[in-house]
Amino acid sequence: MIKRVLKCLSRFLVLLIVFSLIFWYNKINRAYNASIPNGIPYKMEQEDNNSFSTANTVNAKNLVIGRIYQTTNSVQDKDYFKIYLNLGEVVSISFINAHQNVNYNIYLYNPSQSLVASSTNSTGKNEFIQYTVSSSGYYYILVSSSYGHSGSEYYYLQVMKTLYDTGNTNTSYNRNKAVNWAKDNANFKETYVCNGITFANFYNLGGDCTNFASITLYAGGISMIYSSATGIESNTNYWFYRTSSNRSTSWSGAEFFKRHWDNSSSKRAYQIRIYPVWYAYENFNSVVLGFLKEGDIVQHIDYDSDTFKDWVSYHSQIIVSKTSNDLLYAQHSVDQSGFYYGGSLKNYLNYRDPNIGWVILYRISAN
Repeated sequence: MIKRVLKCLSRFLVLLIVFSLIFWYNKINRAYNASIPNGIPYKMEQEDNNSFSTANTVNAKNLVIGRIYQTTNSVQDKDYFKIYLNLGEVVSISFINAHQNVNYNIYLYNPSQSLVASSTNSTGKNEFIQYTVSSSGYYYILVSSSYGHSGSEYYYLQVMKTLYDTGNTNTSYNRNKAVNWAKDNANFKETYVCNGITFANFYNLGGDCTNFASITLYAGGISMIYSSATGIESNTNYWFYRTSSNRSTSWSGAEFFKRHWDNSSSKRAYQIRIYPVWYAYENFNSVVLGFLKEGDIVQHIDYDSDTFKDWVSYHSQIIVSKTSNDLLYAQHSVDQSGFYYGGSLKNYLNYRDPNIGWVILYRISAN
């Protein structure tokens, strides 16, 4: 009888241990998965990366997930990453702090391993660095904690690159003409007329937002750059529209528009800025409101898991009005309900995913 009880008890204990391990694993796994955006590829930090010589190599756009965990290093865990940057590029480094009680800091070092930039906000805050590359080579990003650590809460680190000042002032751009055309054509129409050209509406071909933005720029005096193509031109050095079947992809596709306007060879925009959504929203007055004017363009970047399988621009908007604390935009979207004038850019940013979203701002001209 005693042996039978002991046998049953041992089986119960084994089942209890197995159940506890499964519960513990699922709890940790849920905490981990909760910090990973659904369907988006990521690069996990690899230990031991506690020094310049053992830094993990990352590329621009990589979504890096890591943690500062003291049992990894009995003194203090530090995460080093290295990335190759080219002279003249502007890098924007976004760090999402997943733990409100940990004080993370980030630092950027040049190829000589000298500190060139840092972000040391208070406990629980995100961090952001924007830096113009002064020489080509491998740069190093250090993530460390001045207070606290976590074994289950993972941070996000991501680097984006863009131009900054192209030198092309575009002083002939007429902002008033651009805005007036956008206002007159913000509502749904089957076709649009601008400067003697009839333009198609692409709302039933994936969305009309970038076509609308391109026509607005053309209405303000920005010249087209034609190729000799008789069909669809995929080379994004060009930007033109002859007919719906003879145009450049950069005219009507959001990502291709970005590749044309954010391009070191074409240099179409006067100035360009790129920010993580959380930073643009938190610092709206200084970095967004203080930078853009009526007639400028805003694009939104996110991960495209279907067509590009990359971080790309997916939507374009035109700034049509400026108040003391906001910018109002006009846009065309996928269907007729997405055609409107006077939306709040600040509210739009507030509704976007602050952890992974980016926004790119195009100052079209110096005037």
